[in-house]
Amino acid sequence: LARDREHSDLFLDEARISLQMSHPNVIHAYESGLDRERHYLTLEYLDGQPLKHVFDGAAVEGGLSLPLAFKIICDVLAALDYIHALRDLSGRPLSIVHRDVSPQNVFITYEGVVKVVDFGIAQFVGTHASQLSRDMKGRLAYMAPEQVAGQAVDRRADLFSVGVMLWELAVGKRLWQGMSEADITQHLLACKPMPLLPRNRGFPPGLAAICSRA
Repeated sequence: LARDREHSDLFLDEARISLQMSHPNVIHAYESGLDRERHYLTLEYLDGQPLKHVFDGAAVEGGLSLPLAFKIICDVLAALDYIHALRDLSGRPLSIVHRDVSPQNVFITYEGVVKVVDFGIAQFVGTHASQLSRDMKGRLAYMAPEQVAGQAVDRRADLFSVGVMLWELAVGKRLWQGMSEADITQHLLACKPMPLLPRNRGFPPGLAAICSRA
């Protein structure tokens, strides 16, 4: 892959955007460079688990508590708010879209810090990925309909992904549980209504509306 131009360009894009970010809920990058013709990117070491592993482990005990789930989601939103508003040194908006917000790319340290990680397919101004924005990249189960359709995406695609995660953390199961990728794709492309939060679960007022809007 290091010899493949497209993959090396995407890696360099990730390095370039990662080095411009500094936020407590975004993984920190220290440096990038070339070592014996191999590109490298040095990131902070995170001691913990991806949200996917936390979710799967908690499911055995009935799922995460709502306050903990809300705290995780709020920290992810804080990271995305920073990412989406980021500008370059000249003040030009970078228009960053992560494009792969999912439990695999949300990391929780053993000290309880939530970090958004992996900007390998992020789209931003001047990146190679922005030229490939019509390619379907990311995890289908958390992908916005316009991303599935190969259309141009903006920050709203990331918020759609967070909405799916919020639904799953609240309910304690996968949004598309039991459906194949073909079924999910057909559902999204047809713009069918998204699954609603189950009733009679004692959810706080307004949570269903938040999930539906996202």
